[in-house]
Amino acid sequence: MKLGTFLPLILLLTGCGNLTRSDYQRPLLSVPENWQRTEEQNIAPSQVEDGRWWDRFGDERLSRVMGQVLESNNDLAAAALTLKQARISAGLTQTNISPDATLNGSGSNSKPLNSGRSQESYSTSLSLSYELDLWGKLARIREQSEWEAVASEQDYHATILSTIDTTAQLYWNIALLNQQMAYQEVSFDIARQTLAQIESWQREGKVGRLDVLQARQTVISRQNQLLALKQQRAISRNALALLLNRPPSQHTDEAHTLDVRQHVAIANATPLAALASRPDLQAAESRLRAALAGSDAARLSFYPTLSLQGTLSAGSQIFHQWFNDPLRTVGGSVSAPFIQWNTVQLTVEQASVKVQQEAVNFRRTAYTALSEVDNAMEKRLNADEQRDRLLQSLQLGQQRLTLTESRYRAGAVDYQTLLNAQDALLDVQNSLAQNQYDYLYATLQLWLAQGGSNPQQRTSQNESQ
Repeated sequence: MKLGTFLPLILLLTGCGNLTRSDYQRPLLSVPENWQRTEEQNIAPSQVEDGRWWDRFGDERLSRVMGQVLESNNDLAAAALTLKQARISAGLTQTNISPDATLNGSGSNSKPLNSGRSQESYSTSLSLSYELDLWGKLARIREQSEWEAVASEQDYHATILSTIDTTAQLYWNIALLNQQMAYQEVSFDIARQTLAQIESWQREGKVGRLDVLQARQTVISRQNQLLALKQQRAISRNALALLLNRPPSQHTDEAHTLDVRQHVAIANATPLAALASRPDLQAAESRLRAALAGSDAARLSFYPTLSLQGTLSAGSQIFHQWFNDPLRTVGGSVSAPFIQWNTVQLTVEQASVKVQQEAVNFRRTAYTALSEVDNAMEKRLNADEQRDRLLQSLQLGQQRLTLTESRYRAGAVDYQTLLNAQDALLDVQNSLAQNQYDYLYATLQLWLAQGGSNPQQRTSQNESQ
């Protein structure tokens, strides 16, 4: 029977693929129109240079370090390789749309041991096989692979944002520690000067030994606090060097202070716009769509399949007559895997559960994203509000210390009162620096929670891999 007899039926069946395709419906989400708290000081998203939004912090060192990390970070290089691997896999899957071809050729020369004549033989064959996508199974497999590649691309962008987060956090933490060390060194110098003054007064009989002992303890305590800060800075420096793909001994350019009066304008996106810009949410949705396509493919894999095969072969015992009498073979095969009923049910159910898992993960990722924006906005606003009160407290602490030092020299207060005033001023200075760190980091987290201004950073090193 000729193949042409079945051709109309084959064409009719191959058009059934769309009928067996599950329609994608995004899981329902309850998205608010506005955030719980907002601020008046903001900028339009169009004012932000896409891909370098950290320049808004006005710190050339930070921008330089950020660029270096994005160029050389090992995590980004690994993420880029993962993305490349996913794209290669998707490309391999796309090959199921074309026939599989196999070309074989052989030649031999044989000679009996008791005869002087030898015999030669030559043969070759070209085989083609093609599975007709009657139900759309192969198309669903290609679709699944494509969505998985899209998810890997979004994972790469999410890795960029995570690297930016860690880089800025370490950079500002080093600046904070440098500033706190500067305050601590001043406090340490004051403690040593005070000790020398008290020892002088003791020799003159103006104070007792108790004040001397307290002053010596203060010097030791502040020296230990300074050493602890140096240790914390060394840890942060080493972590930042690791991000830069450098040995710990090669420290990057670092800031020595934080401007406690700095305000950073930020573009506030609506909740819906923030979700649309989040690479982790886009990755979650891509995996959901991949799981849905995979579920269709798993179900359709148990539908009957029709494959066509064709072979063209030739052979001869004489080389120049190799292709004189070629032979062609055409055939087809049908398989019916649906008879494995238990396997069918379990496989389809397993794929369906995978879709449900990805839907749950999508909703969780979406609500986590909304929560992160709200939390970052709350932290930023609180730090901004605390700044004014801390600046007032700093001014009062300076006045208190000046007055206490004067009264202590006059003998009106004891050494503990002076020590309390010194410690109070140091605490306010450290709190103000810490508050500025919290403000800057909350601002960064707000940028990141809103999708990082759609970062498309593709470093030359990572792309080359």
